[in-house]
Amino acid sequence: MKQASTDREILGKGVKRLLLALPFFILGPTLIFIGAGSEHPIIFLMPGIAFAILAVYFMFSGINTILDSMFKTKKTR
Repeated sequence: MKQASTDREILGKGVKRLLLALPFFILGPTLIFIGAGSEHPIIFLMPGIAFAILAVYFMFSGINTILDSMFKTKKTR
């Protein structure tokens, strides 16, 4: 039985999405923390929450793309 190989092009796209999520994982909680202690929290909280949501989205998308590159066959790509 032949084992399916990993599609390196799709794997690269997944890794790029994971690397794109990294700054959002840092900026989101940082802005939320700054906004929690400031006089005008809405200025920092709204972008912080948006960055946190983007971080989760890009992380999920990157992991999903990496798993697709490893386990999907050429027929379903």
